[in-house]
Amino acid sequence: MPEKTSDIWWLFSRQTVVVSTRESVLNASLLMKNRSFRHIPVTAENGKILGIISVQDIIDSLNLTLRSSSSTSAEDVRDSLQVPVELLMTGQPILVEPGDGLREVIKKFSFYNVGALPVVSMLGVVEGIITLRDLVGLMGASSSPLGAPVSEIMNASVTSVDPDATMARAVELLSERRVRRLPIVTREGELRGVLTNKDVIRHLARIMNGGPGPSGFERRVSEFMTADVITIGHEDDVRTAANQMTTFGVGGLVVNDLPSRAIGLVTERDLIRTLSSKRGLDFLMSSMQYELETDDAMSRIRSFGTR
Repeated sequence: MPEKTSDIWWLFSRQTVVVSTRESVLNASLLMKNRSFRHIPVTAENGKILGIISVQDIIDSLNLTLRSSSSTSAEDVRDSLQVPVELLMTGQPILVEPGDGLREVIKKFSFYNVGALPVVSMLGVVEGIITLRDLVGLMGASSSPLGAPVSEIMNASVTSVDPDATMARAVELLSERRVRRLPIVTREGELRGVLTNKDVIRHLARIMNGGPGPSGFERRVSEFMTADVITIGHEDDVRTAANQMTTFGVGGLVVNDLPSRAIGLVTERDLIRTLSSKRGLDFLMSSMQYELETDDAMSRIRSFGTR
C-alpha cells in the first residue's frame, strides 16, 4: 500500500467548525444546515475535545418534544432546542490520534459504528474531522469494479413511511429506528421520494426564522421529501454505489429492482462497515489503493464532502 495509508493527515478537513458546551442545540442545528454537516465536535475554550454532537442527537431530542404534546407549536420546538449542546452531546468520542493510519481509522469506523471521527493533536486539540463520506469518496474516485455486488451489503429490511404520514411520525421513525433516511412508499409499493434527517434540520431552520404558529410537523412528509431519488440496481458493483454517492453528494441509495416491488438501501456505513465485515479489511483497503496513488483522485477527495 502507498505510504499515504500510514498517515491520514492529508485526508481530513482542517476547516472544522466546533461549538462550545454552552452553545444551544438550535444554533448547532443551524450550523449543520448552513455548512451541510452531520457532526460537530464540542470543545473547551482551549480547543480540546469534550464531545461531539450529531444530527441524530438533535432528531432524538426533537422526537421527545413532539411526543410530549399532540399539537406542538413552532415556539415549543424552538424553546425545546435552546438547551446547551452538553446535554445532548456524546462525551469522550472515539478519536483519530497522532500515528493512526488509514487501516486504524477504518477499524474504528467499523468497530464503533460511528459516522465521524474528530482528529486531535497530541494535546487533544481538535485539528479536523474524518467522516464516512471521506472514505466512500476514496472508494468512489475510480470506476474499476471491485467484484462485489450491492446485494451483498445492502439492507433489505427497510423502514419506510407512507406519503400521507406526518412529519412528526417520520421524526419518530428516524429516532427510534436509528436510521438517517426514510423511503416514501405508497401502500401499493410505489416509491415517491426519500426523507432524510437533513430534511428535518432544514425544516428546523425555517422554524427558527419564522414566527408563532404551528411547527409544521403535523404536515405530510410528501411536502418535505426529496422526490428525485438516486437509485441503483442490486447487481451493480459496490464501486458504482460509491461513485454515485460521491458524484451526487448523498449518503445512501435506494435499491429499486428487487422482486415483488420491494426496495432496499445501501448506505455509506454499508460501504465501509458491512463491506469490511463481509470481505475483510484488506479488501476494503485495496479498494482505495489506486485512488490513494493518483493526484487527480486526491484533488477530488479534498474538494468533496458533506461532513
